Amino acid sequence: MKHLIIYCHPNPASLNHAIKESVNQYAQAAGQETRIRDVYALNFNPVLTPEDLLSFKSGTVPEDIRVEQEHFLWAELITIVHPVWWTGMPAILKGYFDRVLSYGFAYRYGANGLEQMLKGKDLYILNTVGSEEQNYADKGIFDAMRTVAENTFGFTGLRILEHRFFSNVIVCDEETRKGYLESIGELFENAMPNVAHL
Repeated sequence: MKHLIIYCHPNPASLNHAIKESVNQYAQAAGQETRIRDVYALNFNPVLTPEDLLSFKSGTVPEDIRVEQEHFLWAELITIVHPVWWTGMPAILKGYFDRVLSYGFAYRYGANGLEQMLKGKDLYILNTVGSEEQNYADKGIFDAMRTVAENTFGFTGLRILEHRFFSNVIVCDEETRKGYLESIGELFENAMPNVAHL
């Protein structure tokens, strides 16, 4: 299986970085071929411009967008790893999706209405949040974020297999952090039953 990992966090010492590394390790142990796109390391321009929109309409795509779209086309499974900031994704990642999941590539409208052009690809979303889990659950924030993700990525045809949140990451102890990382193996148990015991 071809597995694209999209990672977004500016701190290489973050839990997000460790999550990305764990996803890559478990995926490869399950026999998957992986590619990692580190949005910050790419220095990806997140600003959708009028020129971008004109290029989409003309059938030409700016090179930085085309490169990322090729990775999406290659992938059968996609995992997105990012922190939740102000109940959403980092601005650079939002801009990444604004530009990469463009009209004519990720979706379009044809004679029969909406065409979901990424249909057949699966998606995991792994998020960290700074606050306690109960705080987000009681206010319905987790449910709201899952709904937003479903309406965003589902619109393109991507099927979300799991949207998981790791809570209280600012102050959690090392044992909790280790448990979070080990739990990622559950995502790959169907591919290789013993992979969770790495």
